[in-house]
Amino acid sequence: MVNVRKATMDDCAAIARVQVDSYRTAYAGIFPQEYLDGFTYAEQEQDWRELLSSRRDDILLVAETDSSEVVGYALGRPGPTGVAPYDCELVALHVRRAVQRQGIGGRLMAATVRALCQRDCESLMLWVLAENPARRFYERLGGQLLSRTQIALGAVEVAYGWRDMESLVAGCEVSAAIPIPN
Repeated sequence: MVNVRKATMDDCAAIARVQVDSYRTAYAGIFPQEYLDGFTYAEQEQDWRELLSSRRDDILLVAETDSSEVVGYALGRPGPTGVAPYDCELVALHVRRAVQRQGIGGRLMAATVRALCQRDCESLMLWVLAENPARRFYERLGGQLLSRTQIALGAVEVAYGWRDMESLVAGCEVSAAIPIPN
C-alpha cells in the first residue's frame, strides 16, 4: 500500500534519490549521459530543502510505502504559468521505475490537483519531454496538447493542459485504482 502525504524536511534526501534516479533512467538517450551524471543526490537534496524552507506556495507531496520508503513525488505550483489561461502547473511528477504502472503516479497527481483546487486553481498545465514515454500517461488522463518548445541540449518539450480540474481528479483516481499492465 502507498500513502500520499505532504513532504517534510525529513523527506528531502529520499526525494532527491527518486529525482536523480528517475532523471538517469527516464532521460537516458534524450540527454547526454555526462549531463545526467551531473545531477547529484547532495545537490538535489539541498534544492528540495531550499524549496521547503522558502515561503513559496508550492505543493510538494510524496508517495511512501508502508515501510516509509519514498517511491515518488509531485510538485504543483499555483499561479501564472506562462500558458494562458492555465492558472497552475504540475512542475514535476516522478515515480521510481520499480513501482511504476501501479497507480502511484495517478494518486500523486490526484492529490496534487486536489490541493491546487483548494487554492482556487481552475486549470492545470504541465511540460514533459516530447520523447518521454510518460506523456502517454497525461494523454490517457485527457491532457490536451497545447504547445511545443525547443529546450537546452536539443530536446523538445510539449505542454499539456486540462481546463477542468475536477474531471482530471476523477480520471487520476480511476488511473490509480486500475494498475496499467506492461
